[in-house]
Amino acid sequence: MIPKTKEVVVGFYRTASMFMTSVGFILSTGTGIVNASNGNTTNSPIPVSGHTISPKGITPADVLARLHVVRDQTELIRFEMGKPKAFRTKPLATNAQAHEIYFQALTLVLKADRLALEFTGSTSLQLPPVMLSTIAPYHIWQLINTAFSRLLTVKEELGLTQTFPERLQDPSTTLTQVGRMIVETNRQLNLLLERRFSPSDVFQQVQLASEYAQRLLTRIPHSTFVPETPALERGKQPNDVFLLLIQCYGTLETIAQHSHLSFLHVDQEAARQAVTSRAIAPSDVYDMATLLVSDLAYLHAYLQDPNPPKPTPYPGRLFPSHVYQQASVLLNQLEELESYVKFHPDWMKP
Repeated sequence: MIPKTKEVVVGFYRTASMFMTSVGFILSTGTGIVNASNGNTTNSPIPVSGHTISPKGITPADVLARLHVVRDQTELIRFEMGKPKAFRTKPLATNAQAHEIYFQALTLVLKADRLALEFTGSTSLQLPPVMLSTIAPYHIWQLINTAFSRLLTVKEELGLTQTFPERLQDPSTTLTQVGRMIVETNRQLNLLLERRFSPSDVFQQVQLASEYAQRLLTRIPHSTFVPETPALERGKQPNDVFLLLIQCYGTLETIAQHSHLSFLHVDQEAARQAVTSRAIAPSDVYDMATLLVSDLAYLHAYLQDPNPPKPTPYPGRLFPSHVYQQASVLLNQLEELESYVKFHPDWMKP
């Protein structure tokens, strides 16, 4: 096993304007005190289970119960706005880990806040920081509460007063089930946005993933590897990008297996079938890119790196072909790393 000797603080960086918002995930090393705020939002309302509001008290069932309320609120808003329903797909993932679901929940917060921004002209994202190695269902529950609060703001703007009771969920609920509902809710929220998640947003996440991968490649002794940027292939579609990111994740999953780490499993064949049946939405591409960032950041947490990668500025208007080009660079990096790790499973040890 890789020793957990390095803590990584996860923060939330946000720049917003009347016309667009861009959020990146900033991971900085250190164990110092980081200011936390917005506590009344992140720890309320209390769970219907009556569980203690603490990292040890909140369970995946509590998170799922709160998610059902968020989904019901989203459906109420969707109906009022006259927007289409998002279609559902067969599950593609199993064995989800807490840090992976945390990053998906961050995306949910971002979408809910962007929707509230479009209605009110103001944004409100003040999230408690968390260390990657200590993420628990409680921290995911806090993010769901923040998304819930932002959706309440939208409800008030629309004059909607209907409320939804929180219902107890099966105590055996898993994080994988939580992740699936977050993905479904993320899909629906994306359809409510005036400015939906675009290839430019995906590009930022893929580029961040690539920067993490390059840092990990420094673990290869005497390596002089520099990834080549392939020629731009015009005319690529979101489905093309999704398939390439799926391939990237398959390689990353192999790296985790060689390293004796447990990561989420993506069914590659089911993903290809979903693309063939046109069951993949553009927002799914962003979610897959975010998944890659979450796991690469998790690996990076073990490096003694005082200057972790920072999100790149908004790159302007880009298209799927640009994202595909950057994802090709990422795949090249991951394949290089995998070729080393398979013969050096203890590569992360100091």
